[in-house]
Amino acid sequence: MIDTEKTIQLLERRYRLLRTISSVNTDYSPGHGHTFILDKCCTLLMQDSEYCLCWVGRLEAGQSSITPVALATSTELAEKECYMLVEQVLLDNIASNPVAKALNTGKPVTIADVINQNSMPTLQKIARMTDFRSCCAMPITYHDTRYGVLAIHSEKINAFTGSELEFVNNVVTDIGSALYANDITNRLQIERDFTSEIFDTVQALLVSISHCGEILSFNSMAEQVTGFTEEEVKKKYWVDVLMDKESRRHDQQLVSRVLKNSFSDINFQSVLQTKDGNKRTIDWHGSIRQHIEKGKVGMVLFGTDITDMLATSIALDQERDKWQNIFSAMQDPLLIVTRQGIILDANPATLAAARKEREDVVGKNVCDILHGDRQPGAICPLEVQISTGISRILETELHGLHGSYLLTISPLHKFDGDIDAVLLLARDLTEEEQMKAEALRAAQLAATGELAAGVAHEINNPINGIINYAQILKDILPEDLGGDYLNNIVLEGKRVASITSNLLDFSRKSEDSPEPVNAAELLDHCLQLVNHQFNRDGITIKLELDKDIPTLLCNPQQIQQVLFNVFSNARYALNEKYPGHNPDKIIEIRGQPFKRGDKGYVRLNVTDRGTGIKHDILDRLMDPFFSTKPSGQGTGLGLSISHGLVKDNAGYFKISSKFGSHTTITIDLPVTDSM
Repeated sequence: MIDTEKTIQLLERRYRLLRTISSVNTDYSPGHGHTFILDKCCTLLMQDSEYCLCWVGRLEAGQSSITPVALATSTELAEKECYMLVEQVLLDNIASNPVAKALNTGKPVTIADVINQNSMPTLQKIARMTDFRSCCAMPITYHDTRYGVLAIHSEKINAFTGSELEFVNNVVTDIGSALYANDITNRLQIERDFTSEIFDTVQALLVSISHCGEILSFNSMAEQVTGFTEEEVKKKYWVDVLMDKESRRHDQQLVSRVLKNSFSDINFQSVLQTKDGNKRTIDWHGSIRQHIEKGKVGMVLFGTDITDMLATSIALDQERDKWQNIFSAMQDPLLIVTRQGIILDANPATLAAARKEREDVVGKNVCDILHGDRQPGAICPLEVQISTGISRILETELHGLHGSYLLTISPLHKFDGDIDAVLLLARDLTEEEQMKAEALRAAQLAATGELAAGVAHEINNPINGIINYAQILKDILPEDLGGDYLNNIVLEGKRVASITSNLLDFSRKSEDSPEPVNAAELLDHCLQLVNHQFNRDGITIKLELDKDIPTLLCNPQQIQQVLFNVFSNARYALNEKYPGHNPDKIIEIRGQPFKRGDKGYVRLNVTDRGTGIKHDILDRLMDPFFSTKPSGQGTGLGLSISHGLVKDNAGYFKISSKFGSHTTITIDLPVTDSM
C-alpha cells in the first residue's frame, strides 16, 4: 500500500514537472533560454519534501571545470552561499565528486550516505547545513547532446534507488527534451528572422508562385523594379506580371515543363515590362517549392536585373573591339608592359619584327624581347625608364626587333590616377626618317662647330704665348733651375693646342675636292699606320673585301682620319674587355658594293668584339664632347668629327652595338659612277 501511494506521489510530481516544462516552452520568449528552463525545473523539484537541494552543473565551452548554472534549495541557506559551497565541492575533489563522474561516464552516480564519505569534506559540510544524507548526479543528454548534470540531495539515506532513481532518470529525460526543443525553437526563430530579412533586403527580385502560377509574395526589390506593389500583383498570374508579351509564350512553356517534370530548378533570361512601360532584362533562377505530402506545389523565382550590366557590357565590348582593331592594325611594333617590365600584350607587327610566336613574347621580360638578351646582373636602362612612369621618346637600336627604332614610352593611367601599365610604340627608322635625323644632327653639329671655332680661336693665342714664354725661359735658364717644370708647361701647352686644333678641324669645312680612291689601298695604308699598335696589343685584323669593289669618290685624308678614329675606339674596347693577349681580340673589316636607291656606294663594316655600348647612350655617341672613356683618355670629339667628315663626303655613318658583345661601325661612301 505504501509503495502504491509513493508511486502515485511520484507520478503526480512528474506530471506537475512535465506540465511546468511544457508551459516553459509555450511561454518561451527571446529572453528565455537554458538557464530559465533549468531554474524552473530545480524550483519544481524542491516541492518534494524529501529533497533539500537541487542544482545543475555544466561544462562550458572552452573551460575545464564544471560550473553550477541553476540551483534551488528548501533550506534557509542563502542561494549565494549555496552556490559558493557547490563550487567548492566541484573544486575540492574534481576527479571523485559525483557530478564530474556522471558527466565523464554518462551514467547516474549515487551516494547512499554523504556523512560517511570522509573524502568529501565540503559535501559533508553542505549535508550538515541542509540536513541531506544521500545524493544523486544524473547526466542530462538528448540526441547525443550533453547539456550538463542534474544533482539532487535528499534528507533520506540511500534515497535514490528503485522507482525513485527511475523517476529522476525520467525527469532528466524530460529536461533534456525541453532543452533540445528550446534549441530547435531558437534555430527556427533565427532562420525565420534571417529568411525574412533576406527576403526584404536582398538586392534581387524574389517572387514566390503557387502550383497554379499565382503570385504569393513579392519583395521590395521586385516592387522597385516592376513598379507594382505586392498588393497589386498578389493572386495574379505570374507570367502576366513578370514577362514581356513578346517572350511570354516561350517563357511560360519553359517553366511549365519544369513544374510538370522532375527538375528541381531552372535558369532562364527574359524581358520584363514594368508598370510604366519600360523594359528590363532579368536573369531568373527558379527553385521548386516542396511539400512533404503533396510534392511540388510551386516555385520561388530569384531574379537579377541585368539591364544596365548588359548595356555596359555591350559598350565595353564595342570599345574593346575598337581598341583591339587599332592595336592589331598598327604597322609599327606596339607593346603593353607592366611597370616591372613584363609584356602583357603585343600586336602582330611586334611578333613579325621579333620573328617570334605570341606565346614566346607575352609574359616575357621586355628587355629580353627588345634587346635580345642581357649580361647576367646587368640593369636594363629601358626597364629603368619604364619603371619611372615618365613619358619619353628616344632613338635606339633594338636587336630583338632587328633594327633601329624611334621608341615612344607612354604610361597608362588607371581611373584613380595610378600608373597601371606602359605603352611602348617602336617606329622603324626608315631611310627617309634616318635622313631627317641626320639633317637634325647636322644642324646641331653646325651650331657646335661655330661655338668650337670661337672657343678655339680665343684659346689658341694665349696658349701659344704660354708655350713661347716657357720655351724662352727654358733657353735662358740653367737646366737645374726648373727645367722639368718648363718642359711640362711646354708639353701640356702643346696638348691644349692640339685640342684647339681638333676643334678648328671639327668646325672648319675642308676645301679639298673629292677624288677617285681605291678602297683596298686606302684601308691598307691606314692599317700600316696602326699595325704596330695592334701587334703590341695582340689584336688580329680580319679584312674581307669583294674582288670587284668599285672605286670610291672621296677625300682620302678625311676618310683616313675617320678610319683612324674608328680603329682607335675598337682598340680601346678590345683592350678594356681583354687586358692581355686573347684569341678573341679581333677587328673584322668587310667591304662590299651597296645600293641606296639608284646610287652606288661601298659599305665598310668595322666590327670589334669588345665591351659594346649600353643601350641608353647609343643616341648620344656622336654628340660633341660626349665620351665613354675615363677622364684624360678621350676628348669626345672623335666620333663627332668622323660623322661630319663622312657626311662631307656625301656618305652615311651609323653605329650599332650590343652591350658586352660587339660594336659595328657602318660607313657608306659613294662610288665614282654615282656622282
